[in-house]
Amino acid sequence: MGRRLMKGVALVLGLGMVMGTIGCGGTTAQPEAKTSEPKQAAAANKENKTDEAVTLNFWHIWGAETDASYNAVKTVIADFEKEYPNIKIKVDTTENEAYKTKIKAAAAANELPDVFSTWGGGFSKPFIEAGRVLAIDEYLEDGTKDRMVGGALANVTYGDKVYGMTFGLSCGAFFMNEELFKANNIKIPETYDELITAVKAFKAVGITPMAVSGKDTWTIAMYFDAMALKAAGNDTIVKTLNKEGSFQDPAFLSAATKFAELVSLGAFPAGAAGLSKDESDIDFLEGKIPMLFNGSWTAGTVYREDSKIKDKVIVRGFPVFGDGKGNKNEFTGGAVDAIMVNADTKHKEAAVLFQKYFCENMARETYLAGAYLPAWKVDVDETNINPLTVQLAELTSQAEGFTLWWDTLLEGNDTQIYLNALQELLLGSITPEEYIAKLETIYQK
Repeated sequence: MGRRLMKGVALVLGLGMVMGTIGCGGTTAQPEAKTSEPKQAAAANKENKTDEAVTLNFWHIWGAETDASYNAVKTVIADFEKEYPNIKIKVDTTENEAYKTKIKAAAAANELPDVFSTWGGGFSKPFIEAGRVLAIDEYLEDGTKDRMVGGALANVTYGDKVYGMTFGLSCGAFFMNEELFKANNIKIPETYDELITAVKAFKAVGITPMAVSGKDTWTIAMYFDAMALKAAGNDTIVKTLNKEGSFQDPAFLSAATKFAELVSLGAFPAGAAGLSKDESDIDFLEGKIPMLFNGSWTAGTVYREDSKIKDKVIVRGFPVFGDGKGNKNEFTGGAVDAIMVNADTKHKEAAVLFQKYFCENMARETYLAGAYLPAWKVDVDETNINPLTVQLAELTSQAEGFTLWWDTLLEGNDTQIYLNALQELLLGSITPEEYIAKLETIYQK
């Protein structure tokens, strides 16, 4: 893969990551992807090292052994504690969907931990406005920014201040079991019409075409966000979610109608509404379901040592719509998974030191694990990167931009209105028209 890939990643981030931000400023793109030594965040902050014993409470979402980032997190925390033996990291992990509720409640009650994982854009905006998060601009002038790729701070910048750090770029992608397609003489779809043909063909031979979790509603949103992007294009999505447009735009009804069509054709498993993310992935990972549209971190899961579908899966963007405004080079996602520091922590220096160390080293470790493309100029042996991550880098090398996922771009209760309505659409309990009407209520508050 070589140096060419790393420059491509930097270019993609610099051009695309600001497309879905909410009132956020971007950083200047860094054209030269000159690599840095691992653990530079620690080296750059040695002067902050003290003999005082400190315990930092750290909440995050990567606690499941099936998570592609699981080992990376454990490695980085262990390395940090070895480098800084006076600072202990007390970890608390929660599953993604439950974590969102937990972190919002903690912020509202002013009970956030010292350091916590979150998402940029609209998700964390209420935390910033409530004064719960530490602005870290003064800590970034020690060369830290120079070690990040362009745009890496775009989605954690609010107004003119930086409130968090990112470590990796994620994007929505279609993971397809090529072996199942070939065995059943079915074409890998490049257009929506071809996708419908593939769905019907798999159903005809008794194979459920796509995996999804109706219980963890963000996985349904993965599909719909991508479909809305293909139907409406980035500009319409961002303006509408920023309440500068309307869900009455015909493109949204087109996306909803197509999603309902997939449901009616039986594209998703029977009983999907009651399945968790881990449960819904089992048949895909067992090689029984041919398609899964989810985040790029899925590449790491596919290439776990115990994987049954290693070397059988290829990655594609969501198929384009013949009547859509979006194109094949627009993707959902961006550098949005973030680490923030509680504004009221009693250990600001230690917390920011850990924040910086964690993000820079997670950029390297999650890249190696196939979980993320790096938002830092990491130095790695790229021959060890799994083939799906290579495919993802190539797939996004021509990206025109990344549109943040709706549940990140939307703010507060608007996110829940969206996800609840989408769950009803998956269940078939509302029509596409009723779904659009529910989304439009976001404007009525």
